[in-house]
Amino acid sequence: MSSVDNSTTTQDFHAQVMKFYEETKKFEHKVSIVIPSIFAIVIIVGLVGNLLVIIVALNRQMRNSTNTLIIGLTISDLMFLTLCVPFTAIDYAFPVWILPIWGCQAINYLQHVAAYFSVWTLTLMAADRFLAVCYPVESMTLRTPKYTAITLLITYTLIMISQIPVARIHDVYNYNFVVENRSACAIVSIAQGEASVAEARLYYFSFNLFGYVLPLGITCFLYYFMLKRLWYMPRPGNSKHSKNGSGSIRSRPETIRAKRKVTRLVLCVVVIWAFCWLPLNICFFFSGVVYPDTLVMIGGKPIVIIQISSQVLAYTNSCLNPILYALVSENFRKGFLRIICVALNRISLGKWCQDASQLSARMELTFYNGRNNSDRLSRTNSSHRTLTNPLSNNNLTENSTLLTRSHAPSITVLEWKMTHDPDDDIPEDDL
Repeated sequence: MSSVDNSTTTQDFHAQVMKFYEETKKFEHKVSIVIPSIFAIVIIVGLVGNLLVIIVALNRQMRNSTNTLIIGLTISDLMFLTLCVPFTAIDYAFPVWILPIWGCQAINYLQHVAAYFSVWTLTLMAADRFLAVCYPVESMTLRTPKYTAITLLITYTLIMISQIPVARIHDVYNYNFVVENRSACAIVSIAQGEASVAEARLYYFSFNLFGYVLPLGITCFLYYFMLKRLWYMPRPGNSKHSKNGSGSIRSRPETIRAKRKVTRLVLCVVVIWAFCWLPLNICFFFSGVVYPDTLVMIGGKPIVIIQISSQVLAYTNSCLNPILYALVSENFRKGFLRIICVALNRISLGKWCQDASQLSARMELTFYNGRNNSDRLSRTNSSHRTLTNPLSNNNLTENSTLLTRSHAPSITVLEWKMTHDPDDDIPEDDL
């Protein structure tokens, strides 16, 4: 009688296991279609948007420290979109790892590097804004595209060196799932439960700390003082210096408005990034807390959905920044429209967007360049001296006036030369 009961129990258990297997297969089939499709949209939108950002930001009208950092952030997004997202989509589409072992190590290394690139670039953007707002004169020599690019290069080099251990600990993990053999790219020691609790938590919590909490904390600290300085400072129109006309160029209303717009753009980028990466960091944190158990063992299918959604949301951030620039920045929006208009004009052989070339020429003519203006005045002065008759009193008077204008710059130009800040080159409605 007992043997019959044991046989029945075994059959019931086998039936439950096979039912779980079939349900899991159906769920994985849906995931293998939905997630790669979402990632394909992210890749297409992200590639087009980020390439537009680079083209616009490299324009000579846009050359400043903030846009240099935006280019760095865009490069990290392009790394995600080209080197991480496609391979993650492949991982979701197949139950086995179909790429070489070195591909597993390289992809995880690049994923971590790109994530750190993004967050620490945002921190540098906050530092750049902090210097521009709180120490505009003192930071003039530091906040140039050249020094900003050097800072980015040093930061990225340190990040790439620090993430080498991540590549070493990842490998292809082979395991049995009910009735089939599977493989995945993972940290084998953690996947098998052989790593100590300290080792597992070191991996999970270090990503939380250095990839989210620390850089975001520094950014919030800097923004606290920035916003306090920007939004609670006396209005320039109410100051005694403004009334007397002796205020500095950076204390004028248009300059302060320009700084506020740039700061608001960077703040929006930081907030969106923090929102998109928060769920994945929470999953990382609790994965370290429950180890050697796993979140899937504790929560089942709902936890799997949450983990997948958190990864999709984090990767989607790579295509959101160009959309954010277009919504917040007037200059980026005009740049995007100009590039699209020129492209349509060439594709249609001049039938569409016929004013594209005129628009580009107009924007080039309106670009302010102090040195070019000075050279233009000098050339004008020289041509007048050559073409006019020096015996004419009227011409002598005109030449004297031109000579005075070309060699005696106005108070505004003198102020610009003495206290020039790259932000002051940005028109009020540009950022």
